[in-house]
Amino acid sequence: MSRVKILDEETISHIAAGEVVERAASVVKELVENAVDADAQIIRIGISADKTGITKISVTDDGIGMDFDDALLAFRQHATSKISRPEDLDGITTLGFRGEALASIAAISKVTFTTKERGSPSPEAARVVIHGGELISHSAVGAPEGTSVLIDALFYNTPARRKFQKSVPTELSHVYDMVERIALSNRNISFVLLYNGKERFQTFGTGSYPDVIAAVFGSTFSKELTPVSGSFGPVKIDGWITRPGSEMKTTQTRFYLSINGRQVTSRQLQWAIREGYGTLLPKGMYPAAFLDIVLDPRDVDVNVHPTKREVRLSREREVMRCVQDAVYTSLHEERVFSTAPMPTLARETITTLPVEIVGEPVPVYAGKQEMHEARQAPLKQTEKQLRRTESADLPETDLFVPEVLGQIGDTYILAKNESGDLIVVDQHAAHERIMYDQLLARSSSAEAGQELIVPQPITLSKKETAALPDLLDVLAAAGYLLEPFGKDVWMVRSVPVVSSTLGDPDTIHAILDAALDGVGNTDEVLDRVLKTAACRAVVKGNTPLTIEQMQRLLRQLMATKSPYTCPHGRPTTIVLSKSRLAGMFLRT
Repeated sequence: MSRVKILDEETISHIAAGEVVERAASVVKELVENAVDADAQIIRIGISADKTGITKISVTDDGIGMDFDDALLAFRQHATSKISRPEDLDGITTLGFRGEALASIAAISKVTFTTKERGSPSPEAARVVIHGGELISHSAVGAPEGTSVLIDALFYNTPARRKFQKSVPTELSHVYDMVERIALSNRNISFVLLYNGKERFQTFGTGSYPDVIAAVFGSTFSKELTPVSGSFGPVKIDGWITRPGSEMKTTQTRFYLSINGRQVTSRQLQWAIREGYGTLLPKGMYPAAFLDIVLDPRDVDVNVHPTKREVRLSREREVMRCVQDAVYTSLHEERVFSTAPMPTLARETITTLPVEIVGEPVPVYAGKQEMHEARQAPLKQTEKQLRRTESADLPETDLFVPEVLGQIGDTYILAKNESGDLIVVDQHAAHERIMYDQLLARSSSAEAGQELIVPQPITLSKKETAALPDLLDVLAAAGYLLEPFGKDVWMVRSVPVVSSTLGDPDTIHAILDAALDGVGNTDEVLDRVLKTAACRAVVKGNTPLTIEQMQRLLRQLMATKSPYTCPHGRPTTIVLSKSRLAGMFLRT
């Protein structure tokens, strides 16, 4: 008997759906892109969710719509109005073209599809209802011109895929990101996103890049951007990037690139943007970039990825060079910098030298006493950071506490153990381990938070505002209490006991980023929050410490449960044994 079998249509459709529909955001992407291709001017996206996850998705547009027959035909595999022959794949200008999206979505959900052709003399629209790929009804109803798609019970017949869906905040974050990206590439269309019936995000179709960026990220953020434009033969570039000196991120989450109106991801183009900054970009930091790249459609192959997130360029090196040159020209020839106010340099301050960390300027001709007091300022600040963890109850340790010998580069502590081996300790990683253990010990208890004397207001992005209500319990377990204080404004009333500085806006944004980043249950999300808080509250590298401070830090480290790694798994200490040192010096 043959072991090779021809799959039935239901299995085939489920496999195809798995390639196109990964999560709720995939459904939103396909439906919104269909609306864009349908010449819509207003697109409304509705998301409904409860504790079990996202329950419903709706996308409504005022596009060209379909007639009665096409409405049913649209759910056939590989049925499309975009192409009709192989040659049409060269030079595709629409976002969709394969005819897979509706069929794939209908195979793993319950779909109600209502559409009326623009300019149709008939008062009736077509309605198609499909459950799990099976046609339930095809009827005439009353409806306005355009198309409305309601997706219910997503993945109801594919339990394996439903099982791997993440928390509501995580899934909602992916939806937000997808809508934002499409809105940034289609600025002449008005987008409205609703979550559980409440408007969370809106653009107005003005065609203005700054208007859409401000709607997505806020007006304050948009003011820290500078325009980029360039024309290099057939390559045209237009967009906005972060001014040098303004806020940068340590992750590549704010690269929004489109090629011929299609949002894409490209490591090569991201590299080109960073190269354009040159020495204006701090090491390990990434700018925000919103770039439209227009090419000859024949030079772009969009048919290389199931979700069309990646494209292949026939002239990739040329495009990379054009992007790099456009960014470089914008930043270097125009000499743009952050709009943040710069301190005025008075004549009498010209002869002052800044202390490395946080001290007051030290005059060149200052006396010994003044020099000593100024240099003590950063040490006092560091002392406060160390005292935060030292004041907590620490268990006694049976481990030998290394004896401090000194400090290298204001970053690494040199010490020796009881055997005389050389110990090198990363002071930031060590203090991070101490802080994390204390945050973890206090989490989910009444002692986790301390009320601020003066509550701290913070303005959140649309994405953060929408996700925050579902994260309040996790944040409370970490010691944070946040309350709404107006549109996109929240008041921080309580922060973790270990440090009142953990309520500053940068830290709150970083913690929300960590909470929304990736997957996990409540405990895993809490763990990411605690790790981020610990990292923000402790002594950094390039911070001078006294011998006493370093000795106390090592004593606290040895009292933790895992003194040899930081919460992220990196080593806190490296041991150079006497025998290894002897070998390095070729001693026998």
